[in-house]
Amino acid sequence: MTFKICIIEDDLDLANLIKEHLLKYDFEVVNCEDFKQIEKFIEENCPSLILLDINIPYYDGFYWCNEIRKSTLSPIIFMSARIEDYDQIRAIVSGGDDYLTKPFSFDLLVAKINSQLRRAYGEYSTIEYIM
Repeated sequence: MTFKICIIEDDLDLANLIKEHLLKYDFEVVNCEDFKQIEKFIEENCPSLILLDINIPYYDGFYWCNEIRKSTLSPIIFMSARIEDYDQIRAIVSGGDDYLTKPFSFDLLVAKINSQLRRAYGEYSTIEYIM
């Protein structure tokens, strides 16, 4: 099974680095390019997992996490330079599943992605998915 990961990150250099690294692990990866159309981006791509920055144009990641949760239970991992407990708590409360503080190691990112995918779709999942 190939998992699709959607990256919502306005630092295009970072988004492309993440994408390049994840492609090595045979993930299908799509970067969001229009931050006014995030809902449409998620709907069209049906991601297995979402990587979401907090500081993005128009609305922040907390807002988008709440909106995304209305249509999917796909795991959401926040990625942010914000290091305060408050921001991490807010990310989880808004529907996020994990939080990664920038800068981060790509190996740690892959470990967290695999952990979330195992819970949602793999050996720890209690839900059957039709893919």
